[in-house]
Amino acid sequence: MMSVVSSSARRLLAASSSLVPGKSVTTKTAKCHCRRSLCTVGGDHQLANQQAREDLAACYRGLDYYGMGEGVCNHLTLRGPARNGKGEVMLLIPYGKHWSQVTASCLVGVDIHSKKVVEGEGIAEDSAVWIHTAIHRAMEKTIDCVMHAHPPYATALSCLKNPRLKMVHQSSMRFYGKIGYDEDYAGTGDMGDESERLAQNMAGKEVMVMGNHGLVAAGKSAAVVFDNLYYFERAAMFQMIAEATGRELAEASDKVSQDVSDYYTKNGDIFRINHFKGLKELLQGKGPDFRS
Repeated sequence: MMSVVSSSARRLLAASSSLVPGKSVTTKTAKCHCRRSLCTVGGDHQLANQQAREDLAACYRGLDYYGMGEGVCNHLTLRGPARNGKGEVMLLIPYGKHWSQVTASCLVGVDIHSKKVVEGEGIAEDSAVWIHTAIHRAMEKTIDCVMHAHPPYATALSCLKNPRLKMVHQSSMRFYGKIGYDEDYAGTGDMGDESERLAQNMAGKEVMVMGNHGLVAAGKSAAVVFDNLYYFERAAMFQMIAEATGRELAEASDKVSQDVSDYYTKNGDIFRINHFKGLKELLQGKGPDFRS
């Protein structure tokens, strides 16, 4: 597989490579697991750590750009090699940082087993640590990224007695059979067994509607999860607007929905990767400091 390396990450290899600053470069030395996307570019943990940081910073900035953030709350995480080369860390925003101001260097790294900050400076918000570490541990071999947010339409859906996403649009059907539902809200993620139950209900799903709460998505890379979160919100928006007309919805059959879902299972990554690439180009034009 090939991995696109950013200019900031490339600087970490400047002494040992001939990469040209400022140009799009693809390295043939990247190695990726077949199921997870955690990459060790050229076997260099510092480079891989920097790339993970830049990807996650782009996600925070991107969701803020799309109007899917909520103050300084909610949280996105991405696992990557620790900067010191000793295992992995779960990167996330330090509590109190606005999503529009997130940079690669400000992120903190948490050990998913001890739940302690082991990399960077700042406080990791308790509910973020409990929810995300539980999901990362439960799906450790198949995912690297978890995103929890309260986007308006998906969150409105979660507030309904029946929070099911209906198969009324192509963007809905891509999630057919891939949505989990947790309707037993009992408090914040650090209360009781809330996080463990969420992790159990999330297993094997791409996204989960959290009753009376919001949305969580998990997957093999930042690009995949970002795209899924964005399009689930769009699907929820279409449904809520259509339902507001009071007219009968035109729901697709199970067969059609399954066919569309299978299509995205087989071909979806190319769309997700290009969406994320386009997002980074947009952010680069608005303010490339997210990579710093």
